[in-house]
Amino acid sequence: SSSGRGEESKEARHHAALLELLSKELGCAPSDIVDADLCLMDAMPASLCGMYEEFISSPRVDNLLSTWAAVKGLCEFASNADRIKEATDICLAVSFDHEEVGSQSFTGADGETLPAWLERILGGLNVPPLVRPEVYSRSFLLSADCAHGVHPNYAAKHQSEHRPDFHKGVVIKTNSNQRYATTALTAALFREVCKRASVPCQDFVVRNDSPCGTTIGPIISSKVGVRTIDIGAPQWSMHSIRETCATSDAAHLLNLCQGFFEAFREIDTSTAKL
Repeated sequence: SSSGRGEESKEARHHAALLELLSKELGCAPSDIVDADLCLMDAMPASLCGMYEEFISSPRVDNLLSTWAAVKGLCEFASNADRIKEATDICLAVSFDHEEVGSQSFTGADGETLPAWLERILGGLNVPPLVRPEVYSRSFLLSADCAHGVHPNYAAKHQSEHRPDFHKGVVIKTNSNQRYATTALTAALFREVCKRASVPCQDFVVRNDSPCGTTIGPIISSKVGVRTIDIGAPQWSMHSIRETCATSDAAHLLNLCQGFFEAFREIDTSTAKL
């Protein structure tokens, strides 16, 4: 029956002024809009700040910064035709939704989407199913999520020897409770990547009396069976409406991602011979 309840329900869910605004942006009639997601966010663009413009003030530094560095680093690596011809790896940059709320969704890291994609890629390359576990075991994942940089007003929140500072490079994050996926082996390989890319790195372990957040690193590492390290650029005010990071650390993270694609296979192969 056509009781009109669906149309009434839509009007009840969304204010007419909002539907009118959306319809103008989309170039359609308000009645064409069936439903919408509404998220509140800072509408101001990112900007440089600080006496020397050494900081980036932006919404969603966590985790647009890592996404930008990963994608741009991959593009920079792929822009060299000779390098692509010599490459023997499948290089990927993947971003997920819902990391802050558990990752259990169709587009989250705890879903089956990534394993399915990987299987389809390997199938398309005619890699036999029995060989695929070996491919995963030789692979390496950079779980890139921002780190809590030490704030001058709250320095006591960090252990004295584990205070990620701005302008001092990419942070290696470690947790004995496996909230981070970093191991001694993955950290050693990562440090060599940093060395070859001329990128400084620093270490972070949360205070013993503080809870530790987690990332998608342990999720993917256990789900796919791939060596993983949790890293990221330091930032202030994580999860605030506006966050802050250092311009130099953004550059370090980009150079690290590009350097990882360029050098990791050689580093891993030489290490395996030891």
